[in-house]
Order: sequence, then structure tokens, then C-alpha cells
Amino acid sequence: MIRVLVTAFGAFPGAPSNPTIAIARELERRHGRRLERLSITLHTRVLPVRFHTVGEALALALEETRPDVVLHLGLAARRKAMSVELRARNRLGTLRPDAARVFAPSSVVSMGAPGRLSARWPAQRVRAAMNRSAVTRLSIDAGDYVCNQTLFLTLSTIGGQVGFIHAPRPRKGGGWRRPGLGRMVDAAASALLVMAGAARSTSRWPGLDRTAS
Repeated sequence: MIRVLVTAFGAFPGAPSNPTIAIARELERRHGRRLERLSITLHTRVLPVRFHTVGEALALALEETRPDVVLHLGLAARRKAMSVELRARNRLGTLRPDAARVFAPSSVVSMGAPGRLSARWPAQRVRAAMNRSAVTRLSIDAGDYVCNQTLFLTLSTIGGQVGFIHAPRPRKGGGWRRPGLGRMVDAAASALLVMAGAARSTSRWPGLDRTAS
């Protein structure tokens, strides 16, 4: 069995309801049985958009699920397409408060760690698979908010397939240029299938990377 962890995020300033929660729930409801038949076990968790506590919540989710594949889902409200992130930066913006109205305590995610970490997934193949359901673009990095912090921490903690998708706000009724919820759910399922396929050769849980900073 390939163990998959999909995370969504809760509300934050400017997003009183975060559609990534609905994407994760619908992913489990609509595709969970199909994935199970393909020997893929899907787990979902909602992480807080809080600089001080997201690391603890993430660590708990990783320990509980011991995933071979981790896919984070974040909201990029101003974008029209889904975004496949290529890397995380060891950087946090200090001008934007989190859900607790608290600012980042530092301008870096982890002192002494590398300046950037590449996402570990076949990004081009993921984008191509997702693009059959919703317009999908490659994105240079995950920004400098809690989304980026979460991806950086995950890449620093475990091995295996790790990726991040930024989703736009779903369009009511859906469409090709700005997808609805259903299209984004199907696109996320396609991403998981590609990631699970890439993880087949290393299906045991990679565990903590003791060499990471």
C-alpha cells in the first residue's frame, strides 16, 4: 500500500472560508475508494494558518499517517489556474499576519538551513495530468507565507514524494479558464496518481531525515 497524506489549510485573513478543505474532503469522498482499489490509502488533514503552530500540527500528521506521498493544498485566491510549485524558500514574509493575527517571528523558516528546497515530485508529469481536468501552470516557488513554511518543513523532515498545489477560488458552475470545485478535485486526484506511481519503488515510510537541518 502507498500511504498518501493530503493537507488543506484553515481560514486566514482575506479567506474566511478556505476552499482547500472542500477539495480535500471531496477528494476523499469521490476518489477514496478508487485509490484504495489501486492500493493507495488516502489520509487528509487540515492545518492551521499559524506560523507558531503549523509545524507542530504538521509533525503530528506525519507521525500519525507515515506517508509515502505528501500533497499540500493551498489557496492562491487571485490566480485563475492551479499551480504546481517547484520549490520552497527558506523565507517568511513579515508583513502579513496569520489566522491568529500574529506576524512571522523571523524572516526565515529555519536558521542555518538551505536557502531553498526543491519539491520532490515529477512536476511536469503532474502538471500534464492535472491539465486534463483544470488549467494548471508551473510556479517557481510557494511564496513566503504559511504555505511556503509548510512545504519547507515537510521537505526538511521526510523523504519520498512531496509537493504543493496552489488552487484558485473555485468558480461557481465551473469552467475551463477558472475551474470549479469538481474540476480541481479531479485534477488533485490525477496529481496523486502520478505521485503514487513515482513512489512505488520506495513504498515504505521514509521516516525522519536525520541529516536535515
